Amino acid sequence: MARKLTILVTCVAAGLFAWAIALVRLFDAFQPLIVALSIMVAAIFVRLNRGMPTLEWKSADPEERKKLTSAIVGVTTEYGWILGLNATVLAGLVSLSVVGEIDAALWPEWVRRVTSGAVGALIALCTARMAYVVWRDIDIVRLQKRLIDGSAAKEVDQQEGEAADANVTVMKKANLRAVKVQPPKAWGK
Repeated sequence: MARKLTILVTCVAAGLFAWAIALVRLFDAFQPLIVALSIMVAAIFVRLNRGMPTLEWKSADPEERKKLTSAIVGVTTEYGWILGLNATVLAGLVSLSVVGEIDAALWPEWVRRVTSGAVGALIALCTARMAYVVWRDIDIVRLQKRLIDGSAAKEVDQQEGEAADANVTVMKKANLRAVKVQPPKAWGK
């Protein structure tokens, strides 16, 4: 579903940019686009620095642990691809900035339209991939919550079980016996 949505958004952006936005007008947007993509790259580097969460892995459910570690490896791989994509788009925008709008205005119309469409498609793709990774990060946080809550509940259950066993042992050691209880008597008799 996410891939189909990404493809749709990318194709729509490509078509709209190629049809409605002249390449010469895009040159004014290159500097803010470069800044926005650079911020995305910085965010990816910050996220890559986090790595695996620090948990008491031995007490965690093995299946939940496998799901979490697999999800983290998967999203980290996505970060690598997005980093490459953003670097490619940044290089393209900087290259177009070096070419300049005067020289680009001399290109044939179809080249300008294709270039404008490609810029729109790549910017939309970078944005869609970042949105997808944010969504995946939220899923990973939910997995971490479930794993942590499950481990905590398991630990509490174990502590309560040990306390109950200790109480039973103390009661047995006390050598308690049943006491005969007399039935209640009526008052005044």
